[in-house]
Amino acid sequence: MINGDDLKAMRNQAGITQAQMASKLSCDRKTIINYELGVGEPKMGQLFKWLVICRVDIKPLTSQITKIREKIDSE
Repeated sequence: MINGDDLKAMRNQAGITQAQMASKLSCDRKTIINYELGVGEPKMGQLFKWLVICRVDIKPLTSQITKIREKIDSE
């Protein structure tokens, strides 16, 4: 599970400030602070955007999801 420390580490590794992340996610800086403190959690869409913004390779995850969906659809 990804927690606030993970979100902060990814953001810092990417060289993105809290204000920049807030702008990219269309929220305010306090929201980013809360996510990183574990006070709140980003919605799924925001989490995926966070990963993309921080240049985390999500292709393995999306590939696995596609395989699961195709298996269910073929049953």
